Amino acid sequence: MKVPLSWLRDYVDIDLAPEELAERLTLLGMEVQSIERWGSDWQNVVIGELLTVEKHPRADRLSLTTVTIGQGEPLEIVCGATNIAPGQRVPVALPGAVLPGDRRIERTEKMGVVSNGMLCSGDELGLTSDAEGILILPADAPIGRPLAELYGDVILDVDVKPNRGDALSMVGLAREVAAATGATLRWPETDPQEGREPVGELLAVDVKDPELAPRFVGRWVSGVRLGP
Repeated sequence: MKVPLSWLRDYVDIDLAPEELAERLTLLGMEVQSIERWGSDWQNVVIGELLTVEKHPRADRLSLTTVTIGQGEPLEIVCGATNIAPGQRVPVALPGAVLPGDRRIERTEKMGVVSNGMLCSGDELGLTSDAEGILILPADAPIGRPLAELYGDVILDVDVKPNRGDALSMVGLAREVAAATGATLRWPETDPQEGREPVGELLAVDVKDPELAPRFVGRWVSGVRLGP
């Protein structure tokens, strides 16, 4: 289970260094197999805003974009992704940037046009598995800020055993950390907003054998949205 410490801190205060926390969890029977540090290998990667996205004059599958990073002249960057549009905030690897795997970004010429850096996908940054499109950032992501300041994090890879299903969640692991360190656990609010329709108008239960099923409880849930 991947455990970002920034998310875990929503439910419990952590004063231990990542290595100390990993050792404490391992002693509790939840072995931490690795510690990842997102952002430690993002050098010279900042947040930019797309100003224009136009067809490359000499290549059908490439776009010529202009990007502002909040200072200096807008940068012309050639990009092959199709999910970009003006106004989007995106990660920009500037000339001289270093990405995971020691991938170095320089000013290059693509089909006769100079590209002053690169727009990054989530896969190229190690943030997501999506290598097809550029990683689109929230509309309020601050232009010019280093990406590591917003998305840098420490991730514990915790091996939760099959008999510890209670720990297969952020709250479950926060409870373990609180028990081990004496910190206070902050429970998330879980009370659902009740609708006006009686559930009996939405669900019908027909118990065939009351002795085998003396109690059956149902709840109708609507308005659920899928999200990252």
